Amino acid sequence: MDDKLATQFFESQSTVGLSHEHDPSLPRYLIVQNGGMPGTMVALSPGLLWLGRSEENGLSLPEASVSRRHAGLRIDEYGHAWLSDQRSTNGTFRNGKRLPPFEPIPIHDGDRIRLGTKVVLKYACPDPEEEQFQKQMFERTVRDPLTGLYNRSYFLDQLSVLSARAGSRGLGMAVLMLDIDHFKSINDALGHDGGDAVLRDVAGQIRQSARAEDIVARYGGEEFALALPIGSSDQAYDRAETIRTTLAQRKLKFGRRSICVTASLGLSFSPLRPTQRIDALITAADRALYLAKNAGRNRVVRSTEGQFDTPMTLAVAE
Repeated sequence: MDDKLATQFFESQSTVGLSHEHDPSLPRYLIVQNGGMPGTMVALSPGLLWLGRSEENGLSLPEASVSRRHAGLRIDEYGHAWLSDQRSTNGTFRNGKRLPPFEPIPIHDGDRIRLGTKVVLKYACPDPEEEQFQKQMFERTVRDPLTGLYNRSYFLDQLSVLSARAGSRGLGMAVLMLDIDHFKSINDALGHDGGDAVLRDVAGQIRQSARAEDIVARYGGEEFALALPIGSSDQAYDRAETIRTTLAQRKLKFGRRSICVTASLGLSFSPLRPTQRIDALITAADRALYLAKNAGRNRVVRSTEGQFDTPMTLAVAE
């Protein structure tokens, strides 16, 4: 069924058997409960939203059991929501009951929607206080409280989503792992408050270097991670060098003392061939970071493209 016919079919069913019981001014959301980062809130606007594995959908869900175009969800002019399975392989379920294909079914506040075997979404129409609470809880779930960057769990969860988007734009994916050099000595010299200030400052510098489409996270301790949709290894290398030199050229003041903070970076890149695994990128970047620190710190080490499952060839920059 093409988009025009599907939209007409939704519209032809949009008032059957329903009273106008919903306030159309209330926001509508799909809240992820499983198969992604729990708590993610997807705002819904009046009209038709396609859900599926393909990047062409309004809501892309890169999970193997989800069909390329799995389901459609429409909010009509009265605020009613309608869900239709698009003859998916593994089914669309509302509150545990499988939907027949191409038949719009009304959904209500609190209904659970399952796509395939893993993705579970909750349809919700929260009032303003509930909406704010949900957003605050999600931010607490995905953010590192000290630096304000995303946390490791969110970074790992979103890599496959980001890589799918990058591939649809003809881009590859780079992963940078960054570790602050001699951080234990900084902590010993400045105390934990000083160490925390250094972590926040480095996080701020990395954030300023990032684009809207990048993911920047505190990976753990004094280690940070970046995921970059990008065209080539050389472009990613330039980004890593910019971050390294920016940090090395700055002086941080603590009372009458000033210190220079440097960092070591490991870089991996892949054009995201269909067989390439995302976890191999993380492993390669982590191995490159280890070698950067062993080679003297304050440098970038990158893996050669495609050498993630064999011994790596490495390039080093002072």
